[in-house]
Amino acid sequence: MENYILSCCSTMDLRKGWAEERGVNLIYAKFFLEGEEFRDDFYESISQDKLFERMLSGEKSQTTQVNTEEYIGSFRKYLEQGQDIFHICLSSGVSGTFNSCHIAKDILLEEFPERKIEIVDSLMASSGYGLLVDKACELKRQGLDMERLRAEVEKWRNRLHGYFFTSDLRFFIQGGRVSKAAGFIGGLLKICPVLKITEEGKLKPIEKARGKKQAIENILSKMEKEGYLSTEKCFISHSACPQDAEKLAESIRERFHPEGSIEIFDIGGTIACHTGPGTVSGFFFGKEKA
Repeated sequence: MENYILSCCSTMDLRKGWAEERGVNLIYAKFFLEGEEFRDDFYESISQDKLFERMLSGEKSQTTQVNTEEYIGSFRKYLEQGQDIFHICLSSGVSGTFNSCHIAKDILLEEFPERKIEIVDSLMASSGYGLLVDKACELKRQGLDMERLRAEVEKWRNRLHGYFFTSDLRFFIQGGRVSKAAGFIGGLLKICPVLKITEEGKLKPIEKARGKKQAIENILSKMEKEGYLSTEKCFISHSACPQDAEKLAESIRERFHPEGSIEIFDIGGTIACHTGPGTVSGFFFGKEKA
């Protein structure tokens, strides 16, 4: 069997311990509050409560992609040990990190021509990205070499669906995803926009739900339409609204009686800088995308 390691970025929004238990290499993204730098390290550097407290007080948040030098630094130690690398990236539809990773690959393979580096675009974000990495771990344990693993991961990526809603529009307005006028009206009417992650890995608003209950029902309807594979895991992530995340999980259990586990995670710092509090995401495997 090939000697290779799985690798991903911390924007997969699962848990540090999850990666350590599975021997997955983690590369940490960074974000900034009023120019102060923090690692996106599952809230070890700054708590989620403190992050949102500072954002809600008006402090400007910024994110930055993992750059080429950071990929080189993380990958080199494994290549020097004679290991190959299988890295899964945050969606190229929301970040340029996929391109940075490819530049790092080209540079490193000149130095280590006998080694292999595979890079897969997850076309997902947050714990949807994490769900694909989790599936890759499962497949790797079956003894697949990197070529077969890539084919299988891409096959499962084409069956991975992601939807989310938010009950707090202010940071979507700030980021330009919702206009100020629409945001004002939406706030008055308690509108919860429902968005999907497209086949290109981009975010697209698809529904305007009247409140959280309707937003959850809309996601359940999408899961039904997309042929949710209830034997597979379903990952839910949230930004400081655990009750809403648990409500979505309960609703999935009631509607589908899944055999696969439903797990809930925090939306990490990088993604949280764009969503703010009040966002719930649901990710699952279903029918192949058109």
